[in-house]
Amino acid sequence: MLPLLILLAAALLIGACSDDSSTDKESASTSSTALDAGSNTVTTTAPGPPPGSILEGFKELEVGDCFEELTEPTAEDRAVWLLDCGQPHSYEVFLLTDYQGPGAGRGTSYPGTSAVQDFSEQVCFDQFEAFVGLRWTLSDLDIRAWWPTQESWERADRQVICTVVLQSGEPLTQTQRGSAR
Repeated sequence: MLPLLILLAAALLIGACSDDSSTDKESASTSSTALDAGSNTVTTTAPGPPPGSILEGFKELEVGDCFEELTEPTAEDRAVWLLDCGQPHSYEVFLLTDYQGPGAGRGTSYPGTSAVQDFSEQVCFDQFEAFVGLRWTLSDLDIRAWWPTQESWERADRQVICTVVLQSGEPLTQTQRGSAR
């Protein structure tokens, strides 16, 4: 086992130190390394877009869109990997609405995280059954909501995005619209 770990560490160091400037962005993000040491095979895959996905602006999502979050922290609240709902995915949009709680409106100051979060979560819970066909309390699905932050509020962002996810954390493989799940 120790020789396998040494071989893996050496391969990773060699790969990290190599400079292949001819590698384009797409192939670099989908690269993988496989080492075969006798009967033991170790495979590592660099993170990248899910196969068949399209980079979509977070604010361009529509009800029924299925997606994965970006793993780059600087872009995670601005874009997602849009997927066909028949592909494995984590999130499906079931409601898009503007914030209508206390302090709503253009030109107003941010009403605070608690007010925006409370409104967003409540509107998502209220509309869950209309999309899924089953009350949230009886479902094996959960809700994940995104709402305006103080920073995005200053850029006139008022959008609340409600999505369904599996409570287990496993990927969804089809639309949840009318699934009664």
